[in-house]
Amino acid sequence: MRIYKVFTLLGLFISIFYNCSLPADDEEDSEGEDTATSGLSWEGETDKFTINSKEGVHLNDPAEDSGTAYVTIPSTSVKNTRWEFGVHLTFNPSANNYARFYLTSSSNTLSGSLNGYFIQIGGAKDNVTLYRQNGDQPKLLASGREVMKGNNSPQLYIKVECDNNGYWTFWTRLESEDGYTLEKQVKDTGIQGSVCSGIYCVYTKTRCKAFTFHHVRLSNGVETTTDPDNTPDEPDSEEPDITELPEDVRGMLLFNEIMYDNATDGAEYIELYNPTEQTIVLPQLFLYKMHEDGKVYSTTTLQNESSSQPLIIASKGYLCFSKYPGKIIQKHNVDRENLIEISKFPALDNEGGYLALSSTPKTGKGHTFDTCRFWDGMHDTDKSKTIGISLEKESPELPSLNKNWQSSKNTTGGTPGIKNS
Repeated sequence: MRIYKVFTLLGLFISIFYNCSLPADDEEDSEGEDTATSGLSWEGETDKFTINSKEGVHLNDPAEDSGTAYVTIPSTSVKNTRWEFGVHLTFNPSANNYARFYLTSSSNTLSGSLNGYFIQIGGAKDNVTLYRQNGDQPKLLASGREVMKGNNSPQLYIKVECDNNGYWTFWTRLESEDGYTLEKQVKDTGIQGSVCSGIYCVYTKTRCKAFTFHHVRLSNGVETTTDPDNTPDEPDSEEPDITELPEDVRGMLLFNEIMYDNATDGAEYIELYNPTEQTIVLPQLFLYKMHEDGKVYSTTTLQNESSSQPLIIASKGYLCFSKYPGKIIQKHNVDRENLIEISKFPALDNEGGYLALSSTPKTGKGHTFDTCRFWDGMHDTDKSKTIGISLEKESPELPSLNKNWQSSKNTTGGTPGIKNS
């Protein structure tokens, strides 16, 4: 009798232990080790990440500054493929702090020009979105629900499939949710090849250690053929809301860098900085050239080549205007992301001059964002050494007074569209 009770109790203990030890079906064990992710062949800017079985892939930029970082894994699959991953952010994403998971890419350098598809986590909105990227231009294909709205530490799982007919489907699941939610399905066959998948993070100084990707899994040969009779969603259109400006716009946008005496292999440009806490979206801006007494003698409209596409300047971000962005890219080793081509960009006098930035084509009280002067005397180097060297702000968020400018210390002579030297 005693032996029977012992075996009964032992069996009950084993049953309880067994059932408590196994996770439910299709449930990722986010608390356990993630040897699958850490065991993948990660390449790229691995010095900016911690990759191990405890954390997965965790952004850990040793510079502790704002910037971008990426890592990739080899992957040639596009159709009949499933991508799954978890992501944990210790902040609510914004236009300056967001992540991308590249499902496919034609280049191992995710910070440059490429052809591929990616899932973006956050940005201007707190949602998950599917994009196709051709060169430097991303195109929104599908937007999901604002799953991270009001969440200062979002943890979610994402699953994406591309079937044999080129139908893309993606699902999301917050860690607090029991199952996946189907977000969107859209057909797109614009890109057929790939060399890698990868992770790309955009961050400010305070978020340089705040991104984690885990439970990354790629499955090839997945049989997921969508019924052609079921019409998928049409690609979403991306139309950012135009910023409603206050009566007085002074200081909302500031001059930050001016190249007025360019090298023969470079080009003139002006760069603006957004010191505010919001992304500024405007259909166009107006650049004035002025005499010393403030009288305007030239007005240039600054806008995208397609007038229907507005200018977007992220909070604490930059936007650069030039007649020859191609020369700037080659000369200063920057990408096209923050460069706008202006075919009628005004010539800047090598002897110096005065500029103003306005929200209207006419001068008026409250419509001028900023004014500045530029001339050789503002450089902190010998005049004979200023050709091909831009003037840049020492403190971008401070007024454009003469004493707040200096010669660029960058080896290329300038930093158009990116942080000053």
